[in-house]
Amino acid sequence: MQDSSNFSDTVIETVDISKEYDGQKVLDSISIKIPRGKLIAITGVSGCGKSTLIKIIAGLSYPDSGSVIIDGIDIFKITRSRLFQMRKEFGFVFQDAALISNLSIFENVALPLRYHLDLKDEEIESKVNSALENFGLLHLKNYLPAQLSMGQRKLVSFARALIMNPKILFLDEPVSGIDAIARQKMIDMILPLRDDPNITILMVSHNLDFIKQSADYIALLHQSKLFAYGTRNEIIKTRDPIINKILSIIVDEEALIAEEVLGILTGE
Repeated sequence: MQDSSNFSDTVIETVDISKEYDGQKVLDSISIKIPRGKLIAITGVSGCGKSTLIKIIAGLSYPDSGSVIIDGIDIFKITRSRLFQMRKEFGFVFQDAALISNLSIFENVALPLRYHLDLKDEEIESKVNSALENFGLLHLKNYLPAQLSMGQRKLVSFARALIMNPKILFLDEPVSGIDAIARQKMIDMILPLRDDPNITILMVSHNLDFIKQSADYIALLHQSKLFAYGTRNEIIKTRDPIINKILSIIVDEEALIAEEVLGILTGE
């Protein structure tokens, strides 16, 4: 497996991250180095702490112990205002899209620009319209989130995540639980970003087919620990029977999610 100490340019490092909920250990001493300009897929069976880990790395949740160091800065030892400033360079696509229900699609995407930058209305309109057009969503700009499918809402969330040209992009299950058209659009937007050396992507996913297609490195969580971490080929092509067993469970879980979505769409 990959020796992460050999990374020449580490943008993110977690040191002994631990987290409990209601007395149950969710993350147990997770230490990992993330190389700049790569796509790292965090995967594992349901309940292994994937989403919790990515939220802690993004500074959206606090660990019980441990550190997250981004570009040499321990994000839990700085002021909230300094962390807020750092987040200008982060983009987030949440599992449930996390759009603001009473704002139009246009205003949801415009929100980071209005909050972080002092731009004229014409500049905001130009940037947001361009972002929505890139995702094939411009015709929906005046809709509310509730009027869109989950796939469309995730695409809006992705457009919002990219509007500030982030250096670090956090994706939580971007291609799970959505229809095939939205999934393909999401994939078509993610893959070129993976090849951009100026963007580092941390992606939580159950979808091993997409992980095989997109990831530079794979972090495998199991029973609250970092069980394996290496290049895509090192993890996917391993002969380790325990890793292969975990991967087979992940495949089964993804298939079950797909069946549930199909049932919702077809009523069967």
